[in-house]
Amino acid sequence: MQRILNCRTHDFAKNVTAGELKQAIIASEGRVIMAEVAAGASPLYGEVTNGELLCAFGCDLLLVKGMNCRTQAIQGCENLAHFKALTGRLIGVSMEVLADPSLDDPRACNLSNLALLQEADFYCLTAYDKPGVTASRVIDALRQIRGMTDKLVLVAKFYASGVAEPLEYASYVAAGADGVIVPAPAGCRGASEEKVTRALEAIQSAGGVGITTLSSSQEGADEETVRQIALASKRCGADMYNFGDAGVAGMADPQALYAFSMAVRGRRHTWVRMAASLAR
Repeated sequence: MQRILNCRTHDFAKNVTAGELKQAIIASEGRVIMAEVAAGASPLYGEVTNGELLCAFGCDLLLVKGMNCRTQAIQGCENLAHFKALTGRLIGVSMEVLADPSLDDPRACNLSNLALLQEADFYCLTAYDKPGVTASRVIDALRQIRGMTDKLVLVAKFYASGVAEPLEYASYVAAGADGVIVPAPAGCRGASEEKVTRALEAIQSAGGVGITTLSSSQEGADEETVRQIALASKRCGADMYNFGDAGVAGMADPQALYAFSMAVRGRRHTWVRMAASLAR
């Protein structure tokens, strides 16, 4: 798994297919952690990027959020390619699904922006609870993106009311998503373990990777709260876990990420991930 998830010292990583990355995540048995980095946020410490800091605390994959696809600027480094070189991780880019696909937005999910993201290793189509951003709109955007890339594509559709019906999440996999992100238990209003389990089972039954996300600012919660959410996510059967970017300085609280990792991976897998050389 680590050989696939590391990127800097393995030339083959540039050619990792969606299927290979997907199988590496599934084979990890619920031990892969992804964390978001807000492109426009100044690093917590000027000596390193926020991505480097998260990797030092055990993060496996990084997802850049709110990035202008044209400039690819990320605070603390030169651009997306430089960020990837500094962190030595597979890097994804979040593109927002808008109600109006014709809008010329450098952060939006569309083919013109996709064409600029050759350095990205995977993509996440992020859809917020906004007027016109419906499940059908997400599927339209997904089919368009899927038709133009063979890289891993994730979908994250959020609702203020909580967890959506399992069939909606499964429909994203049927439309071409490799994985779908759902709220972690207690990660939003009404997100019970029962609801999250049903959502993950629907995603996995459809052939996708089931991912829970700790967001809504809870990525900055105290370590015991994070630990309990981590264990609940694992009980629900998540293949992978995601941290949002609102913990501190446009990223997850590194200590919260460490607490989460210790809960779902234990000391051995956590410390090895933190310490392993990228030359391995």
